Amino acid sequence: MMSRIALFFVRLYGFLPWWVVRIDAHALAFLLTYVLGYRRTVIRHNLKLVGAKGVSEFGIYNNLCTLSFESLKLHSASIKSVESRVSYENLDVLHELFAKGKNVVIVGGHMANWEMFSLSLPQNVEFKTYAVYKKLNNKTFDKAIRKSRSRAGMEIVEMNDLRSIVRDDSDMPKLISLVFDQRPLKPKTALWTEFLGVETPVYRGMEKIASMLDASVVYAAIRREKGGRYVMNLRLIEEDVLQNGELIDKCLEILENEIVKAPESWLWTHRRWKHIRPENVKLHERKISKFEGWR
Repeated sequence: MMSRIALFFVRLYGFLPWWVVRIDAHALAFLLTYVLGYRRTVIRHNLKLVGAKGVSEFGIYNNLCTLSFESLKLHSASIKSVESRVSYENLDVLHELFAKGKNVVIVGGHMANWEMFSLSLPQNVEFKTYAVYKKLNNKTFDKAIRKSRSRAGMEIVEMNDLRSIVRDDSDMPKLISLVFDQRPLKPKTALWTEFLGVETPVYRGMEKIASMLDASVVYAAIRREKGGRYVMNLRLIEEDVLQNGELIDKCLEILENEIVKAPESWLWTHRRWKHIRPENVKLHERKISKFEGWR
């Protein structure tokens, strides 16, 4: 019952104007930075670990709060209003792959607000679209999230049920979007490599699903601009994927460059480096590129 009451107020909040959402985010970010210090120890530990200096803690909190409040608004915001706040660069990459009949896996990191595009992307491509997400423990909110993010036609698939996409025998080429920089639940089976100069476990999922679907991989770099607007820059990474780790190397390089350019737009509040590489797990050496530091 409490979850349903909370969801009612969440949906009610979604009818507020976007400018109110931004003000709320700034206000809460101020409280988190100068009063509450939410996960401040985690943030500072992560920044020190990767050698990042001069990163604004208020900026980090403001990114987190903006993401949170905008995500609440997405429960009730009109598709048209969301579309007016996002734009695309190099969208022709997807149109060309669709013309070839190719499936596509579109990947990106936890930069800015990737969720805004769940209500926009299906309106801008010809593919049958899917988004991979991590199931919530609260059934009421899990159902609400899936319903709100699928309003524009994107099918929401739990990350442990990726084979349902493979079993879909539709003739329409598929586009599957996923965020690839989460902390793996099972570090022993993850790919261990260096990310931002630190040994880091990485999901192999993008390579596996691309291989299963014979899909091309496109990277979606998202940046936040003034007025709470977003731009997604699309880049073809590999048209034909081999499961040799090179795809992950290329994606990590792009994400690192994104973070260096806009460090406050990444989620530093997560314990990304909680795990230590097991002794019997070999470190994957990045052959395509290596982190060049905070230039």
